[in-house]
Amino acid sequence: MTRRPDEHLSPDDIDAWLAGHPGSAAQAHVDACEACREVAVADRELIEQLRALPVFAPSALFADQVMAAVALPDPFALRSLDTARRRLFATRRSLALAATLAVVVVASMAASVAWSLAHRDTIAAAGTWLTATAGQWLWTALRSAASSATEQPGYGMLRDLAATPARLAALSALVSLTYLGGLLALRKLMTLPSGPVSHANA
Repeated sequence: MTRRPDEHLSPDDIDAWLAGHPGSAAQAHVDACEACREVAVADRELIEQLRALPVFAPSALFADQVMAAVALPDPFALRSLDTARRRLFATRRSLALAATLAVVVVASMAASVAWSLAHRDTIAAAGTWLTATAGQWLWTALRSAASSATEQPGYGMLRDLAATPARLAALSALVSLTYLGGLLALRKLMTLPSGPVSHANA
């Protein structure tokens, strides 16, 4: 491909020039273009400085020393609990705050137990009301579902099919056969092939 006179070298062209085998057009462009020559010379100096750096080879115990300095979390959080306990009893202020919180929690629990013991009739009445209300809601939902089912277009046909024991038995047998056929088809689909399988890319 012919390079335009005003077109600078690409990074690949500069890499080829640094590797010592540039094309004739690239070499001519480097000789004529000051900007590309500065980039190429700067890249060459950087590569030489990188090559002059000493090679770092860590010792065999380097990984062990690093892992020894890493604070691994305790799987049972015993150290965390010990640290929290030390912080809790470190100052009088933190100790007073913890004691206040403990008193508030214990007092709230004691008050709840005392109120429950003193108002057993109220709690029993509330439980009875909740049970009755839940039962009424459940009965209303069942009636609504049954009413909706009877208004469906296919309800009359199903009712006629199940009107006599013979029809009900035939319908049950049909449903069972359909279910069995579906199971057999699913089993056949899930069975691994016994012979060789041809691949599309073979």
